[in-house]
Amino acid sequence: MAPRKYDIVIWGASGFTGSHLVEYLALNAPAGTRIAIGGRCRDRITSVRDKLAAKHPDAAISLESMDILVGDSLSAEDMRAVAAQTRVVASTVGPYAVYGEQLVRACVEETTDYCDITAEVPWIRDMHRELNEKAVRGNVHIVPLCGFDCIPADLGCLMLSQYAREELGQQLLHVKGSITGIRGGVSGGTLATLANQLGIEARRMWKRWRAKISGDAPRRAQQPNGRETSRAMIHYDRTLGRWQSFWVMSIINQMTAKWAGRELSYGPSFSYAESMTSYNLPHAVGQALGFFGLGLFMFFGITRNLLYALRAIPRPGEGPSEKFMKTGFFSLHLEAFSESEVFYGKVSGSSDPGYSETIKYLGESALCLAFDRDASFRPGIYPPSVAIGTKLLARLRTKNCQFDVARMPISAVDQKKAA
Repeated sequence: MAPRKYDIVIWGASGFTGSHLVEYLALNAPAGTRIAIGGRCRDRITSVRDKLAAKHPDAAISLESMDILVGDSLSAEDMRAVAAQTRVVASTVGPYAVYGEQLVRACVEETTDYCDITAEVPWIRDMHRELNEKAVRGNVHIVPLCGFDCIPADLGCLMLSQYAREELGQQLLHVKGSITGIRGGVSGGTLATLANQLGIEARRMWKRWRAKISGDAPRRAQQPNGRETSRAMIHYDRTLGRWQSFWVMSIINQMTAKWAGRELSYGPSFSYAESMTSYNLPHAVGQALGFFGLGLFMFFGITRNLLYALRAIPRPGEGPSEKFMKTGFFSLHLEAFSESEVFYGKVSGSSDPGYSETIKYLGESALCLAFDRDASFRPGIYPPSVAIGTKLLARLRTKNCQFDVARMPISAVDQKKAA
């Protein structure tokens, strides 16, 4: 790669998530990191930079040294001009299927590494199908899915696969994930993505029901140890001793973990399933109905606009207060099955998963791409575990992110309760 003016460009710096990413890197990037901030409106970006400099006087020099880049995300020419100036782009501009394509194409053309927080799986598949071979040839790392969807599940499965191979000498066959505790805000963009994913799941469920009625449904899959690898949407977990319900991010996390498992050869027919812990059976049913009800309301424009008008959900660009984000948390319990052993993992975060943890994940992904590249990195368009997994996992463990493995369940049910 030819010398570049910047180490990292934050694209979408004036938005809610983007402005917090600017703040995170100003406070956490190594001294001397050359950072530029960009988007479509210079005045708004300048305002973000000035407010952050006033808020953090000790970081004012770092913030004021950040150049501002202006461009249109829909312009191929503008995006190539941005990508050509930097070693890494971290993008927070969504929906990515609308505003992300030209930037990803520009990064592949200009051999610039890239990371984002999209969970738009159909778009990721399109970009992989069209651009992966060229990215590999150019030694370019395009890393989507660097937010709460799907870092905990994705790196959690990587961690368990490494343990199975290094400590047990076995392959990883199946991982069962359970969200045992969570509190956090959600953005309008995230809700729109989830509504789309719920539509995908509804179609999958309809196909399964039709197959069951016709007698063509396959038997529930089992691994060699006799454990089922797929379960009903609402089921009882004997390890946790709690009912489990549908978890809205499970669709995306399951697809991502399975993709990574194939690429990294976790084990034959590796699978991942994820759910949310409930207090009891009625609570589990209520959770599932609530998630699907919200998906239906978000799917139709008239009901979505009603929710916006009632301020029941945030609009794109809006997010929770800093005070609320600091009180957030999440805990993901993992039960792993190798060829003859059962072992456990835990991934947790001590702040709002959808914002504070996501910003941390994206910021550290950008720093990892900029400064940690070695032979373990895999070029192409891949999930974090495949592209930069081992190095990113090491980084996050130093940033108050728990990624632990043990032979017994690790604090299976999170005791931290919402106020």
